[in-house]
Amino acid sequence: MQVANILFVGVIGLFTTTIASAQLTQNITIGNSKALGLGHAVTADPPGIDSIHFNPAGLAKIKGRQRQVKLIAAKMTFNTDIGKRRLDEAHLEQGGGAVTETFNSIYCSDGSQECLYPDDPLENQSGSTSTPILMLPFVGMTELPFLFVPLGGIAIEDPEREWVFATSVYAPQAIGYGRDEDGPGRYQGVELSITRITYFSPSIAFSVTDTLMFGLSLGFSWQGFGLVSDLRAPETTIPFLKATVDDVGPILDEIGLTDLSVFSPYDTLGRLEIEVEDALSITYNLGLLWEPTPWVSFGMVYQSEGDSHMEGDFKMEVPSSLTDLTRPIANAPWLNSIIATLGGGPMTGLASQEGTVELDLKTPAHFAIGTSIKLFPDLKVNVDLKWTDYGTWKDLAFTFDQNLDFLVLANLVNNVGGSEFNKGEDTADPNRMVISRRYESVWSWAFGAEYEASDNLVIRVGYEPRKSAIPDDRLDLFAPLSDAKLYTVGFGYQLDKDTRIDAAFGYLNSSYSAKAGQSDNLNTTTPGHVVYTPYAFLDVSASVSAYMFTFSYDEKF
Repeated sequence: MQVANILFVGVIGLFTTTIASAQLTQNITIGNSKALGLGHAVTADPPGIDSIHFNPAGLAKIKGRQRQVKLIAAKMTFNTDIGKRRLDEAHLEQGGGAVTETFNSIYCSDGSQECLYPDDPLENQSGSTSTPILMLPFVGMTELPFLFVPLGGIAIEDPEREWVFATSVYAPQAIGYGRDEDGPGRYQGVELSITRITYFSPSIAFSVTDTLMFGLSLGFSWQGFGLVSDLRAPETTIPFLKATVDDVGPILDEIGLTDLSVFSPYDTLGRLEIEVEDALSITYNLGLLWEPTPWVSFGMVYQSEGDSHMEGDFKMEVPSSLTDLTRPIANAPWLNSIIATLGGGPMTGLASQEGTVELDLKTPAHFAIGTSIKLFPDLKVNVDLKWTDYGTWKDLAFTFDQNLDFLVLANLVNNVGGSEFNKGEDTADPNRMVISRRYESVWSWAFGAEYEASDNLVIRVGYEPRKSAIPDDRLDLFAPLSDAKLYTVGFGYQLDKDTRIDAAFGYLNSSYSAKAGQSDNLNTTTPGHVVYTPYAFLDVSASVSAYMFTFSYDEKF
């Protein structure tokens, strides 16, 4: 049953990006120009109304009534480079047997010298994409000319009680792209987007003393996830094919299906489309701000974990090569009963399946402490230390409203293959997939400096080395991220006593190179870990570069 494993390989790997993208977009898509200009080192130097997100205690510094309108524009480029194919060399490094020998035993049973191990068509291929696609409320996956998001908020002070109330619309996550239909990265996302929009954020801040402030904000958010991806048969399915044919071949022979060599290692074996959303996901932020002197301040913020139960639609299409296998099984009641016993459910034999799917996803908790120090009357330096609990992403669970043939077959292979091949942490039921993540909680720094060039103008610079939560053995092409560096510049200008404009520009880059066999999500060659290996035996390099611009207009009213 090679195709079972093939489909499981391709489909399970499709969902890895939902959590990886968070580190790429964390804080960036809030759209605050002061925060971006200072490299997001603003825990102790609150950025106005957007203190709702960065440190709610900072709202206590707002006087009177204030409103804000802001814009975000961004361009992200995802590059993919597929390098050298390393066959037995890579496989043996992972403790496996000779792939070419196993291949020959399946595909070259006649001993013909003309039966050669095929070339991987992706070897030495490159691709790049900068087409922005966003998952949006009411409309779903939407291609845009460029990423452009308008946002805003309002704050009102109660001078008698020294309370400040505020709310804002902002986007904690907003990332998406579309690849070429024939690009080398299409087996880990032709189109992909994850979006989180906080549409209502009731907040309150108050001053305990002249120097000590507290704040609390609630976030009522919409969460969406969209995906279109092709499925591929990697070379590491060959040992599974051999083992499964040996075990169940006599049964399949009853209906003439013993010969499964029709499924070659590089076939495109289907396309999966998913759009899911959650209209209400609630989080909270707690903040503290202490200003013991006019030249130094300390800040602290805790952003809670959030739960999203997303629901939506899926469509799975498979080629005739797959239905040529599943349809005879589905049409043979006695055989389908055996498959149901071994794999947990009967097959449909359908070329296309549509229905609903559910996904539970956590937004990780985040903690930051920071300080802001005036080294000179016109020069201020900010430093933040941050922690994000990406370790909470131990797995992803997808539940479909019906049994899917690819999951039935995957479960069958896992059951038949036994312990020799079922070494991974991922599991499948006929209508449910549980995908191990093993991400890491990370600490990171942020630095910023602000120079007061005149009474009305300030200049800002920032640097933020963003530590990746993705271990080296979990790299993939959905979110081709490793450690990233963010460089920023910006300015603020006071037009008059009631009006201010701010702008900032940022550049982020990240890259990695994964040697064949390195990543369980990408190119491992270990037979028992084939679930995430559409690029098995291939060296893979990837990079992300992003340019972003923010502009905000604040006025008292």
